[in-house]
Amino acid sequence: MEQKSVALDVLQQLPVVAGEARRLRMPMAALFAVFALIALGLGAVWPKTYVSHTTVLVQEDNIIQPLMEGRAVATGVVDHSRIAREVIHSRRILAAVLEEGGWLAAKPGPAEQERLAEDLKSSIQVRGGGENLIEISYRDSDPDRTFRVTRMLADMFIAESLAAKERESREAYE
Repeated sequence: MEQKSVALDVLQQLPVVAGEARRLRMPMAALFAVFALIALGLGAVWPKTYVSHTTVLVQEDNIIQPLMEGRAVATGVVDHSRIAREVIHSRRILAAVLEEGGWLAAKPGPAEQERLAEDLKSSIQVRGGGENLIEISYRDSDPDRTFRVTRMLADMFIAESLAAKERESREAYE
């Protein structure tokens, strides 16, 4: 009952609100213009950020599994995004990305390189994008570098995954 009376009160007040809006047309238009100009100004000075995403399909099949049935245990990897995060956040890959991204051109010292690597880690996001999919995204203020770094991260992750599969196959063969 109480909700019905509140709804009726609001409906009864609509003609009054409409009349006030007509009466205060110019001040309302001025207020709208001020808010629009503030939003425009903020948009102009706000730092621009670009995000690039890539999705990698992770195949779980093992080449030698049918050959090794009953002889060796094939490793089973379940949490692909966690492994991808560990691989991408490894020191070797981060150093290569820092070089490719141009951050090492000024020859920073070891402490500065470590800070740059931590900043890079915080700009990289790795998450599962579904079954056997990994989404790698990178955020930066330079659109070209954003694209190059994301592509490089995906390429290096794929290369590392292939090398790990090759090592696993070689070990199982031996």
